[in-house]
Amino acid sequence: MTLNTQIRQTINMFRETLPEEITTLIERGAGEISALEIVEKALKEGDKIQEFSLNDHKGIQKSLSGYLVEGPLVLTFYRGLWCPYCNLQLAAYCKVLDQIKGLGANLVAVSAEGPEGGAVVAESNMPEEAKDFAVSDPGFDVLYDKGNLLAEKFGLAFELPESHKQVLVAMGIDVERANGDKSYVFADPATYIIGTDGIIKWAYVPNNYRKRAEPDTILLQLRALAQ
Repeated sequence: MTLNTQIRQTINMFRETLPEEITTLIERGAGEISALEIVEKALKEGDKIQEFSLNDHKGIQKSLSGYLVEGPLVLTFYRGLWCPYCNLQLAAYCKVLDQIKGLGANLVAVSAEGPEGGAVVAESNMPEEAKDFAVSDPGFDVLYDKGNLLAEKFGLAFELPESHKQVLVAMGIDVERANGDKSYVFADPATYIIGTDGIIKWAYVPNNYRKRAEPDTILLQLRALAQ
């Protein structure tokens, strides 16, 4: 089963199990997000990535150049552990991590959510089936983009619609605590492959938080890059 098929099944499950007023807010916000001009503003294939450094959740600083000295970099953005689709993505990418490394590449995730994310999910009143999705240790580096500074540079940052803020409040998800700020800004869940020269070789910018780059597509692009 593909990642996006899993996501669609999860969407349908929540539509059937969540209260109607919550699903109405979710769908309203989803439409508002899809109407944003993220694709037009985001970095794309052929663009050069400037050097950056971020801390992982252990407080260890990691840099773009540090990764690229080892090979190409698969860089993916996600919203947080409170997002079931993000967790499906992290789990799916973890399953192909050995194949990614076998192709000489690294895989790194970036999120505005800090180390408090897991505790925020555990203490929320999210449905238990949603909490069960949480992937706290995917097996690859997760970098903390506090304030979405890197997401801004990639042209991916946007403020959550009011309808989705209401959903988070209703579910007791303390995003301000998880992210360490009050902005409610997140990154579109884009995925990039960056070559050792710092140039983007492939970009997937869905402008839709319920769509993610397929693991098989990432592997296909890495194989093409290696030829």
